[in-house]
Amino acid sequence: MIKSLLLISYDELKRIFQTKAIVSVMFVGIFIYFIFYPQPYLHEAIRDVPIAVIDQDNTNYSRDLVRQLDANKSINIDLHIADLETAKKLIEERKIYGVVLIPYRFQKNILEGKTSPVSYYGDASYILIYSNVATAINTVASNFGAKISISRKIAQGVDPAVANNNVSPFNSQLISLFNPQSGYATYIIPAAFILILNQTLFIGSILCRLFSKNSDFEIAFVNKQNHTVSSALLLLSGKLLTYLVLYLIYFIIYTVFANYWYDLPRLSHLSVSLLFILPFILSTSLLGKIVSHFVHTVSDVFCLIIPSSMIIFFVTGLSWPKELMPPLFHFIGYIFPAVPAIVGSVKINQMGACFSEFSQQYWHLWILTIVYFCIAFILEKRYLQKVIAAHHVKEEN
Repeated sequence: MIKSLLLISYDELKRIFQTKAIVSVMFVGIFIYFIFYPQPYLHEAIRDVPIAVIDQDNTNYSRDLVRQLDANKSINIDLHIADLETAKKLIEERKIYGVVLIPYRFQKNILEGKTSPVSYYGDASYILIYSNVATAINTVASNFGAKISISRKIAQGVDPAVANNNVSPFNSQLISLFNPQSGYATYIIPAAFILILNQTLFIGSILCRLFSKNSDFEIAFVNKQNHTVSSALLLLSGKLLTYLVLYLIYFIIYTVFANYWYDLPRLSHLSVSLLFILPFILSTSLLGKIVSHFVHTVSDVFCLIIPSSMIIFFVTGLSWPKELMPPLFHFIGYIFPAVPAIVGSVKINQMGACFSEFSQQYWHLWILTIVYFCIAFILEKRYLQKVIAAHHVKEEN
């Protein structure tokens, strides 16, 4: 039995590396994604976003505010312009991403104790850039207003310490847990890497079965066994062994080597990560085997996977919080192994979670593995029964 398993596993491995369509997905694609996918995110945080200023007041206060804005690491005051029409044209041409408008009588209103709002018109189609710049401008403006208020109170004879406490009764300190750089790469890459492993394994598992149909090795193996139950069990288990070994290696590359290479946080032991990922690899491979019984060509595979990729990406919660999704999307998330795998893997590797904190995702994956194994076994057995029946008919003729 062990010898049969190893022979089946070896035959599947040869098929992976000898078939162009499969090797492009399960080998070439893996390393292309590893190298090129993180490149756009390597700068992590957004810095020196070019914006313009319309300074209608042109006073000491307004110029001081502009200098403080320009000193912020998120902003680069690129231009001083005269009107909003010019700003609109520059934003449409992507030369700037927003404009700060300092109104007339800005200094006069402040000296009279009145409010003088500073407006920011930003390109919100880039939501990360917009929110980052808007936050920076709001912070600078708040600090600027606080300093003026403190100076006014001190001029009125208030003790400086009391004036500071009245304006800022408490100091807030923001601490970025699990993402010390507050960068997009630390947030997106670990989750996206699991999704990449899922998609390549899912597609590869389907393609492997399509190219193994009526292969000389499998026909000879089934005829030798002459028993569909044992043949289906051995064929399924041997192929799973191949995927398990291959994708454990890929997982180590994607979650250990990648974290050092791209300077991403990692807070777990490798053994914990590997134990968690075992049912993910098995359940994803088995789901691919199930789907392979309902597709017949390579083009069918990619036509099916393209829409499913978007669905999986959405229900994982990477693009939108899962808590804000309708119940239907939560139900879809229960079907695809990538969803609990991404959540659990991020908890383990980036957040240092203990077993009780990721046990829900762990047992979810094992339940999917058992269910999908039963379905895949039944479908494989029925297929082998047809193969044996066709072989007997051929021999009789």
